[in-house]
Amino acid sequence: MNRILKLSALSVTGMSFALSAHLSAQVSTPIVGFQKITVPVGLSTAGFPLLNSDILKTSASSLSSNALSLSGETNVGLKLTAGEPYYIEIYSGDLKGDRFDVDTAATITAANGTVILSSSSSNNTYPVASIATGLNGATVALRKHITIGQIGSGASPALVGNNTASSADQIQLYIPSTKTLENYFLRGDGLTWRKVGTTATANNTIVAPGVGVFISKKSSPTEITISGAVRQNDFATPYIQGNQLVAPGFPIEFSPQGLGGTAANGWTGNNTASSADQIQIYNPTLKTFDNYFLRGDGTTWRKVGTTTAVTTSNLVSSDTAFFIAKRNADQNSVIVNPITP
Repeated sequence: MNRILKLSALSVTGMSFALSAHLSAQVSTPIVGFQKITVPVGLSTAGFPLLNSDILKTSASSLSSNALSLSGETNVGLKLTAGEPYYIEIYSGDLKGDRFDVDTAATITAANGTVILSSSSSNNTYPVASIATGLNGATVALRKHITIGQIGSGASPALVGNNTASSADQIQLYIPSTKTLENYFLRGDGLTWRKVGTTATANNTIVAPGVGVFISKKSSPTEITISGAVRQNDFATPYIQGNQLVAPGFPIEFSPQGLGGTAANGWTGNNTASSADQIQIYNPTLKTFDNYFLRGDGTTWRKVGTTTAVTTSNLVSSDTAFFIAKRNADQNSVIVNPITP
């Protein structure tokens, strides 16, 4: 397996999210803080780069099929809550930066020192069936996913619920396979989320690392506060062919260059915008997308319809989501940890 690293280490001095002090690029202990996202009336995007706390962090002693044995653990299931979504993130070895969803029910049932990986999850950044012994001996972290319910509970003033979906505040996930949005709305009790057209509670719907959302706010703006830790690890960013709604894995701003957007890194450039890879950023004021494309030289980025280079301009903020439109899939893309220990 050949992982392609897309970035050099970046300085993170002067991060714009709320901590007691600016972050230095040199860190040796966990960085914990919170991030406030302003949500205006209407449609906007959001990304959530901070992490829920590690439930455990240890080495993986062996991998058999989809059962990952963890060193020093005797019953991983006791540390999980039924119905809650979890994932494993890899911190060393060939799969450093990759993430795999956990089969919570199967792990609880196993009641031993293994965590059962969900082989069929679309959130996995690499196929479980293809990693062979790649996880054996690797350092891994187990943590809970960010969920729609967690996002909603962080809003102040509270999001507006209504049993009629069209009158309620919504969180919308983009589904690349169907090129549509899945709409989730807050019910009238102000607590329960449902997917439009269904009756099942959807509070534990996953907003996976690196995945962004649209938020549809019906009336009065709000702020969503999410607290957590800053990732200090490489971040796998596999791209499919076509559009995907993504979000930064780190609470820093990114330029096209910072996202690894060069031909040398597998991106497609073309002087005709429609034939090039693009970064598409939603403009809530104009209710349109600002589209940026990679030029034929393979390094220069421009906004469509302009001649000014924006290659090193920080177009993407840490709390936003944006589309990446790829002409070709790239399974092996990884952003190198910008916070060096």
